[in-house]
Amino acid sequence: MMLNDLITILKYEYTVHPGEYFNVDTYWVKSMSEVKTVIIDQDHVFTKMVSFYPKNFVIYLEQFPDQSIYRTNYPLKKIDNSDSHEVVFDEVAKNVFEYLD
Repeated sequence: MMLNDLITILKYEYTVHPGEYFNVDTYWVKSMSEVKTVIIDQDHVFTKMVSFYPKNFVIYLEQFPDQSIYRTNYPLKKIDNSDSHEVVFDEVAKNVFEYLD
């Protein structure tokens, strides 16, 4: 799979501005060695990277001085009483099954 193909499946986008906190709870990851991260481009003001997690979860990050843009292949939901988000794996499965009806 080419990088451009991969990025097109990342249809959920989250913008974070400096001072805001963005965390994804990856409770299903036993060790960070399971996560593979590729830095695509980076300099002192700009970063592009993609991280591959178990369960086929992918986060693509574009980081600029004034904001960060995260794109994922599964939707995220804010955890109640927390600054973290959880991955909603079931939503994508539901959406796929809607097309099968």
